[in-house]
Amino acid sequence: MTDIVQLLATKFNQGGPFMWVILVVLATACAIVLERVVFYFFICNINGVKLVSEVAKALNNDNIDAAKKAACCKKAPINTLIRTAIERYGTGMDFDDIQEGVDETAIKEVPKMSQRLNYLSLFANIATLLGLLGTISGLQVSFSSLAAVEAAKKATMLAQGISQAMNTTAFGLIVAVPCMIFFTILSNKQQALTKDLDEAVVKLLSYMKKKREPKEQ
Repeated sequence: MTDIVQLLATKFNQGGPFMWVILVVLATACAIVLERVVFYFFICNINGVKLVSEVAKALNNDNIDAAKKAACCKKAPINTLIRTAIERYGTGMDFDDIQEGVDETAIKEVPKMSQRLNYLSLFANIATLLGLLGTISGLQVSFSSLAAVEAAKKATMLAQGISQAMNTTAFGLIVAVPCMIFFTILSNKQQALTKDLDEAVVKLLSYMKKKREPKEQ
């Protein structure tokens, strides 16, 4: 294990200054992936249709408190939207006011579903380009050594430049590929959650509209 760490440290040092910039990109990408995984798979891991069914069952019995309790367990956007609808429904507002409140809340809550996700795609491109810059920098070192260094040192300088070029390119791709993989996985999850949210909210509003119509006539 110690030998592997020493080998990685040696390769990292041989990669030149761009390795540190790519490392910062990697750390930031890891933080975003961790935050999005927690948000999508733990906070937002809710069956919207099932939640609406529980809320509708409580409202059928005119039990507003039970409906609020069913939607208050998490701070996911879908819970916030449903709570808004229940609160307005419970105060006796008509359907237009309920829908207006849900729309206003959605403007703030729905963007949370895709927040910071596009950075992963950006970081994948940045890591690749930084690897390319490191390659160019390493090749410059190699070619400059051919004219500016004594013959005895040319081989060493040439090897250092090529090593810098290859290590930086490799590290850039090592960071870029996982970024794109996680971007695709998390994007698909975000789309599925958003679809579930839309379906659940539409079902709840349709139910409330039917409940309100007899009272409005």
